[in-house]
Amino acid sequence: MKIGIYSNPFKDEAGRHAKVLCDLLDKYGAEYFLCNSEKFSLDCASFTPDVVVAFGGDGTMLRAVSECAQRSIPILGVNLGKVGFLTEIGCENLQQAAKQLLSGEYFVEKRIMLQIKCGDKKYYALNEAALTGSQCRVAEVTVEIDGTLADKVRADGMLVSTPTGSTAYSLACNGPVLSPDVEAFIINAICPHSLHSCPIVVGSGSLITLKSESEGLNLVIDGTVVESGSMTLQISKAERNAEFIRFSKQNFYNRLLHKLSNWS
Repeated sequence: MKIGIYSNPFKDEAGRHAKVLCDLLDKYGAEYFLCNSEKFSLDCASFTPDVVVAFGGDGTMLRAVSECAQRSIPILGVNLGKVGFLTEIGCENLQQAAKQLLSGEYFVEKRIMLQIKCGDKKYYALNEAALTGSQCRVAEVTVEIDGTLADKVRADGMLVSTPTGSTAYSLACNGPVLSPDVEAFIINAICPHSLHSCPIVVGSGSLITLKSESEGLNLVIDGTVVESGSMTLQISKAERNAEFIRFSKQNFYNRLLHKLSNWS
């Protein structure tokens, strides 16, 4: 098995934890490469890995998962952050995890993703795509679902979330929590200037269009600003899924309660 290792230098100082895994893989005679930088990329690798191991938190996972998903590479998260919804193990479990990876004693959990078209550009999101105003300006956004007008909203912005993202930004905007196996998306206003605005849940087969001619808008994909200005977005289900390596079955609702109750 060939393994790619991504170490977030802001979470894993000097790659200290990643080096422990490297030593284990050397011992077991496995082939690997180490990417120890803020930006994750497979372009500089000498080979395409079978799996990627990411050291960091949920933000680290979000930076790596899109590229992995486009190449159908499953990813294992080692939690060095706070919440760690997307990660699977802690550093204390590295030795056992290395053995299970190399022996194939794991399963892959798939999560749906968003494809966002903005002009001639395409982006992919595991959590959400947010169209946000800037400089404290209210954005006026038209929402269409499968070509039919669904709403016109004045708000700080609009976001479209996956089930995975339902426990992230959308939750902070009072959106519903969706189980990861639900094939649906959430359309949610950010601080709406309205007394009646509420989230909308649509099937993952829907085409969602967000239009706005407001000035000073940003398109934010999983926490990263990728476009600015007035724009029209076409959002749909991505062809490929994110794939996460799991070693054991976990109850989603128990994990949700534990992670949010212990966040600080």
